[in-house]
Amino acid sequence: MRNFSKRETYVLISGGLFLILFFGIRLGILPVFEKKDDYQRILKEKQAALEEMMTLQQQFQAVSSDFDVRKKALSSRKEGFSLFSFLDAEAQKSGLKDKVAYMTPSSKIIENSDYSLDTVKFKLTEVYLKELMDFISHIETSENGVAITALLLTKTGKNNDRLDAVIETETLMLKGKG
Repeated sequence: MRNFSKRETYVLISGGLFLILFFGIRLGILPVFEKKDDYQRILKEKQAALEEMMTLQQQFQAVSSDFDVRKKALSSRKEGFSLFSFLDAEAQKSGLKDKVAYMTPSSKIIENSDYSLDTVKFKLTEVYLKELMDFISHIETSENGVAITALLLTKTGKNNDRLDAVIETETLMLKGKG
């Protein structure tokens, strides 16, 4: 081997140390920091997914409890209950029978269950707000599990002191019953 001068030896040693440090940092330390960034990104994604799952779980529990309340209402109903006749009777009790312009019933079968979803859409014409609120209150607080799903109000009357109301209601029914 060749004898190197002190200066050449220092240059070779310095170059060797530089290469060792360079490759040590490049191959040993930098990947750790790059992985750390990847792990932090993955952690944030997982946290967002967890938050979304928790939100979905809360929504599911709310829907599930609402379904349980409706099932309970099904069991406490009188034999032969129908949404149409219930709403007709409530309109009669509230003194709004003559203000009913139309009532349109429909039914939708819920797949893979023993239930159907009955709906009735009806219009009340020229009612006072208090009358309407009392009528809605009787429907919503009945133990028959009837819910108002849509309500469209329009001012009417000479002084705009009355309302036309289009109301959509729904309830669960056992298939083939009612």
